[in-house]
Amino acid sequence: MSWKNFLCTFLLLPFLTFSQEIQKLKLDDAINIALQKNVLINQTENSLELNKSQILLSYGNVLPTLNINSGFNWSRSEDEGGMFTLGNLTIPLPPTKSETRSYSASISSSLNLFDGLSSFYSIYQSKVNYDAAKYKLERLKQDIVFQTIVKYVNVLKAKKLMEVQEDNLKWNKKSLETIIERNKVGQVTLADVYQQQVNYGNAELLAIQSRNNYEILKNELLAFLGLDVALNYEVEDLNVEKLLNELKSEDLERTYTNFTELVKNALEYRPDYLAQKLQLLSNEYEISIARGGHFPKLSASISASTRSNRLSDLGKSRTYIAGLNLNIPIFNGWMISNRVQMAEVNYKNSKLTLDDLERNIKVNLKKSLLDLEASKKKLDVNNKNLLAAQENKRINEEKYNLGASTLLNLLIANSQYVQAQNDLINSSFDYLIIKKQIEYLIGNLKF
Repeated sequence: MSWKNFLCTFLLLPFLTFSQEIQKLKLDDAINIALQKNVLINQTENSLELNKSQILLSYGNVLPTLNINSGFNWSRSEDEGGMFTLGNLTIPLPPTKSETRSYSASISSSLNLFDGLSSFYSIYQSKVNYDAAKYKLERLKQDIVFQTIVKYVNVLKAKKLMEVQEDNLKWNKKSLETIIERNKVGQVTLADVYQQQVNYGNAELLAIQSRNNYEILKNELLAFLGLDVALNYEVEDLNVEKLLNELKSEDLERTYTNFTELVKNALEYRPDYLAQKLQLLSNEYEISIARGGHFPKLSASISASTRSNRLSDLGKSRTYIAGLNLNIPIFNGWMISNRVQMAEVNYKNSKLTLDDLERNIKVNLKKSLLDLEASKKKLDVNNKNLLAAQENKRINEEKYNLGASTLLNLLIANSQYVQAQNDLINSSFDYLIIKKQIEYLIGNLKF
């Protein structure tokens, strides 16, 4: 490649890069993509089919079995003959060939009449396990949805913070140009020019850092969704002010301040808590199944068979068998007792897990409610602080233009204004996340 072609390619590269079509990514789209592409969700859905087939298997234990067998045997023997000597007498034996064929058919059936009701408890247990698996899948989807919302909101927050720094960079650039012109006519000193140049450089650095942070968080979101980070995606802004107004309504505040009602709703709707309750019931059935091993087992069987050397004669000679089989366990090395004890231990552990989960629900809800209250107060304060910082900046800007104040005072006022903007953005988005977190903790997170 010649240096001219290389130079043309180098100059056109930015245009080729930015010519990619920008793809808008909405929050609903991000949630749908996360639910479709998440590996854990897909694996859990596949495992759910196994739980469903387990129900059919448990029903099969109480239904009669039916087997049909048929067979065909063929044999051929060949003897080349020889001489047979008996005393002084020698008898020649001619070559011989023989073939035999046999046909058989049978049908049999067996039925479990009594096994200590273990088969029926197995049916109940398989149904409970299937329902518990569905609740676990629903909770897993809520986990993925909540993670998607948090990552999406953090990207939006980083985008808003980036816009603040870009606006601050524009203000510092314009201020630098104004100070240079005023210095030329002797209205400000050269020290103000140097000071503003330094401040403009710092503003450039902050703008670069904020853009890098935005790109990093956006790429993390795309990677979480399984999207190509090389493509040009842009997250779509939410109407934050509208959401905040809805969140600050009196009805919503009353809803999220009634701790007892929230705990009641969580224990009633949270899929993981409901799944653990079903797991406890499954362990209870497991105890009953294990105890069934102490009871006698009674089964019945019937069969019919026929056999013949010719296919046309098959069915002419028949055999019928019917019987009952009673198995009484007397001593088996405490194996059944060990199974019962293991089932009882699993039940106790499941009960402890359920109690621990209930405590965690209460603790996390209490913490989230306190965080919501503090976040709401912080949001109100930051709204007022932004108005005050904006007015203070305006006053100091006018004073500096009139020569009644120093550049340092103006820069301090601008820095306070930028910080007030950042604080308001952080508190606004944090308030949204905490509200979604409470929905997640209750189990009402929709998707």
